[in-house]
Amino acid sequence: MKTGKQYIQDMMNMNFELYIDGGKVKGPEVINHPKVRPMINAIAETYDMQHEKDLQESLQCKSHLTGEIISRWTHVPQTVEDNIRKVDITRFANRRIGMCSFRCVQNSFPALLLTAQETDKAKGTHYYNNVVEYIKYFQKNDLVGCPALTDPKGDRKVPAHLQEDPDMYLRVVDKNKEGIVLRGAKMCQTGSVVTYEKIVLPCITHGPGAEAYAVACAVPGNAKGIKNISARYSQDDRRVENPEWDMGNIKYGFHETVVIFDDVFVPWERVFMCGEVEFTGMLVNLIGGTHRPTTGGCKTGWTDVLIGAVQTYAEYNGTSTVSHIRDKITDMIMYNEMMYSCGIASCVKSTWHDGVGMIPDMLLGNNTKYITSKAVYELVRLAEDIVGGIITTLPSDKEFRNPEISHYLDRFYKGARGATAENRARIVRLIENLTYGAGALCHSAAHGGGSGQACKLSMYEFARGEPLESRKRDAQRLCGIIK
Repeated sequence: MKTGKQYIQDMMNMNFELYIDGGKVKGPEVINHPKVRPMINAIAETYDMQHEKDLQESLQCKSHLTGEIISRWTHVPQTVEDNIRKVDITRFANRRIGMCSFRCVQNSFPALLLTAQETDKAKGTHYYNNVVEYIKYFQKNDLVGCPALTDPKGDRKVPAHLQEDPDMYLRVVDKNKEGIVLRGAKMCQTGSVVTYEKIVLPCITHGPGAEAYAVACAVPGNAKGIKNISARYSQDDRRVENPEWDMGNIKYGFHETVVIFDDVFVPWERVFMCGEVEFTGMLVNLIGGTHRPTTGGCKTGWTDVLIGAVQTYAEYNGTSTVSHIRDKITDMIMYNEMMYSCGIASCVKSTWHDGVGMIPDMLLGNNTKYITSKAVYELVRLAEDIVGGIITTLPSDKEFRNPEISHYLDRFYKGARGATAENRARIVRLIENLTYGAGALCHSAAHGGGSGQACKLSMYEFARGEPLESRKRDAQRLCGIIK
């Protein structure tokens, strides 16, 4: 298994190209760019974690495919405990780095395996073996990947194959005996220039006529024809200024891109779906259901840090024992554990699928993400209520270090019981980062892994069969409509 240092060297060797700040950078310049490096640091930390003696039991396991010891970040869950561990290690890692750990692409593996299995049975294809061999490769080389899901979509009311611009959804534009060629784009790509692989997946279901858009495959992150365009988000320019503590999270951070697929070739052995529109619904729903329980660990890891920061700030203010402050912090803890318990419940209710493994409960998994998408906003509201106006009115660290005025700021921003102005400012910046700044907690909770509305649609799909019918029968029996 790789170390963080080995991972960083690999990223340099991949020679990514990135359009950023009005220009283009390449190779080591990408990896060391101040807006990219914090995400490199975060992923490197997850690689180093798996070598720590106290964490090896949690972060190492045996592959059911090869029998070799692998990183749990690349494992396909085979037991209920495996699924619970996945939630727990995500919470641990996200708490340690104060943000996303970017190690959830393996959540797509069970969905790909099960869909490929069913597609092969119905269509005589060979996708299942492709998925198995790819997972072995992913595990053996201890990789981290970027799920390429979100298409531009254009006019949302128009199906992919009827769009005015046919590339509003990523599509296959050519097929030959060697493989397929992809054209289009994927948006909102977290970690495109800091990961080895892109797992291309459809983000919506497709019907007859849209066969070119029904595609799932794996593409090297530096494949010919890939163009990465950096996104711009709140506070990222602060990284360029190289502040000492104005970012809040002083070491780790995000980087997002738009990824252009300019006729990217993919060999057949890396293709997991190509034209089977009748199975896109299955794949899309399974991806959501197998990924979303992890949200119960993902967001609670971030908000563990948020709660700790707010508690620290209250102590700096001398208000930690005030009843309404304690009550609000208790509410924050309650929301946090509610999100976590939803994820765990989905894992506990996992079901076995031959040739795949343990798949979390689809209804409860989607419920986890839906509850989280709302609970995080309440956590942020409570944090901002406790912290007050300083979260938007604090001067920069440059002002705190200006000798002409620093003595004023050191005097007027100090807190209770010897809390220095700098320490108060540092914890405020961290809270700012987590709530509406570069930490992107709210947006990640709202749309990462699918929107709340997407979760509701999936929940209704999984509930409208026997679960809903049985509830109707119970209601009708109790009031005498049926016996």
